[in-house]
Amino acid sequence: MKYSIVLLGLAAALSLHAMDMDKVNALAEMIKSGKVTKEPVKPVPSKEAVPVSKTAVSETPSIPEEESVAAAPASEKAPAATVSTGGTSVSEESLGLRKTDLYSEDTVTPPPVEYTKAAPGTSKKLDRAYENAPPLIPHSVEGLLPITKDNNQCLGCHMPDVAPSMGATPIPPSHFTNFRPMTQLDKEGHIIKEGVAIDNTSDIKIVARQEKKLYQGRFNCSQCHVPQANVKPLVKNTFTPDYRNSDDKHKSNLLDVINEGVE
Repeated sequence: MKYSIVLLGLAAALSLHAMDMDKVNALAEMIKSGKVTKEPVKPVPSKEAVPVSKTAVSETPSIPEEESVAAAPASEKAPAATVSTGGTSVSEESLGLRKTDLYSEDTVTPPPVEYTKAAPGTSKKLDRAYENAPPLIPHSVEGLLPITKDNNQCLGCHMPDVAPSMGATPIPPSHFTNFRPMTQLDKEGHIIKEGVAIDNTSDIKIVARQEKKLYQGRFNCSQCHVPQANVKPLVKNTFTPDYRNSDDKHKSNLLDVINEGVE
């Protein structure tokens, strides 16, 4: 600490002003000869805690520095948060569907799921969730997945020509229909849809071209049709479907109403 102030000043001069070596040597000689007097280092006064007064806007009391979040050890787990609603405290465990706090992610596991084991042809059909909704799969799909374009075992029972004898729901006509319009540009840049020139692509109306085999855009049955599991829903479903026709619970008329709201 003998010549701390002078040496600190020298270091600052070296870094900030890049003094040449002649000036540095001259300053060192002055220090040795006593021409530069040293001054005692004044002690730095300790900081006193300044209390934070309450304001008209906030009624939160001041928190001592040793009790603040920043001063808490990093390894110490934060307490569970609560939300006050109308004088009632609600814990964070009760806010989410999983009913655990936010600090137990590694211990959270989904509830056990058990899918139906009924073999195809032995299960009871399920009502559609709403009119023209994709029907649910009431039987086991073990050994039937994954479905590929070249290997689709669903077709063995659900093709329209064999479904009645198998007691299965037949694939509807909409799955044998190509709804994509033939749209292209001619040499002059006009939009041609189904052989007719149109002014804008928004004028394109849904078309239906029947095909003799299953449309390849529909080959992946499990993209829309899913099996059901015997689990208790986390949120009760209060939705009630309103069918315009009682047959709509187990039958599709999508091809007949596909342009509803468009025409």
